[in-house]
Parts: sequence; structure tokens; C-alpha cells
Amino acid sequence: MSLHDEHRKRLDEKVSEYGLESLNPHEQLEYILYAVIPRGNTNEMAHNILDRFKTISGAINASMEELMTIEGVGRSTARFLTSLPPLLGIVERSILIDKPLKLDGLDKIAKFVKTYFYGKLIESAYVLSMNSSFRLLSVSRISEGVQGETAVYVPKVVRQVLNDKASVVVIVHNHPCGLVNPSVADITLSEKLRECFKLIDIELLDSLIVSGNDVFSIACDCIIDGKRKMVPKRRGWNEL
Repeated sequence: MSLHDEHRKRLDEKVSEYGLESLNPHEQLEYILYAVIPRGNTNEMAHNILDRFKTISGAINASMEELMTIEGVGRSTARFLTSLPPLLGIVERSILIDKPLKLDGLDKIAKFVKTYFYGKLIESAYVLSMNSSFRLLSVSRISEGVQGETAVYVPKVVRQVLNDKASVVVIVHNHPCGLVNPSVADITLSEKLRECFKLIDIELLDSLIVSGNDVFSIACDCIIDGKRKMVPKRRGWNEL
């Protein structure tokens, strides 16, 4: 048995007895890397990654290109690490869903939609279709752009919502730049969609913007998890 094999065995035994949280950060990352690097020394690689990105969160939220600048990190390893944030989102949504999920409060929907943007480095937009009781019917990606911009086409959104047979709709997109406040284009698009949906007797409940842990509500002019909040007045939203 090599030194690396003995080291892996010791980590395995420690995780089995005390859990992954018992390891130091570099050991946790090293252990995670075992999934994609079944043999060899991942200890040095883990140290190099953390030297560059400081935390495991920083590492898995980096781009593939950034990760591949680290010595020893190839495409497969970079792809594996960057797949972890969306995987965490999938797991969190599976915990939240109560079949079917009822999104009758702004705090509930903010917690839910944030899971779609873990590790997202480009702007993406989704439409959430719900019935009149705020039960979730579907979540559809309606646009994906480059870093800092995305284009949402109103006819495409309307077709998707009609196909879902929705009564209530929420539009959500992210700002990877870190600023959660809406742009003029965001507000204009929200009003355009609201008017279109009104013509076909569908309510656009809100347009939300996600940036990090913050979610901005255009309808309620508030930020969830940030400093500024107010009680929403629109139909169907519970108080924060």
C-alpha cells in the first residue's frame, strides 16, 4: 500500500467515524476530489486550489477556465467541481418540494428560486408557472446569455405559460455582477409582460432578481436577506 493509499484510508476512517465536517477544509476538498481522481495525491491539489480560491465555496463557484490554471487540475476535475453548485440546488429543491410545492409567500419563493442560480456565472431567466392556489406547475428556463446580460422574448414566455395552463406567473433572473437592484430594462420588461398576461387573464405576480443570497422583488420593491425590506401588499404574498 502506497503512502497516498494509507492517507486515503485514514481519511475514510475519520469520515466514517466522525463525519465529513470533522475534516479540515483542505482535507474536505481532498476527500471530495476522490470522486473524480480515484488514485494519486489529491492533497497537494487541494492545497493549491484553496491557496487560489481561499474557500471550497470559492473553488466550486469558479469557472472551469480559472480552475484549470491550477497545476494538476484537468478538464474532468474542473467540470466535476463546477457541477457541484447546481447539484446542491437540485438537492435543496428536492427537500423543499411537498408535491406539488405551494409558493404562497415571497419568502418561500425567494428561498426556492435562489437554488437555480448556485454557481451561475452568466445571466439566466426562468418562468415559474402556478395554478390559482399558488401550486407550482413547472419551472422553465426561458433565456440564457453571457455574463451580465440575457434576452427574454415576450412571445416565448407567453407560449410557455399558456402551454403550462398557468393562472399565476413569476419571472426570475440573476445578476452575476453582484448588484441585485433592477435595471431600467428589467422594470420595462416586467411591465410589458404584466400587460401581455393581463390580456389573456393570467397574473404576473412578480419579477424577481437574484444575486448571491439576495432576491429583489420588483412588485414589492424589497430585498430578501438584504438590508432593505417592506411588507408586500400584492395578492397571494404572505408577510415577510
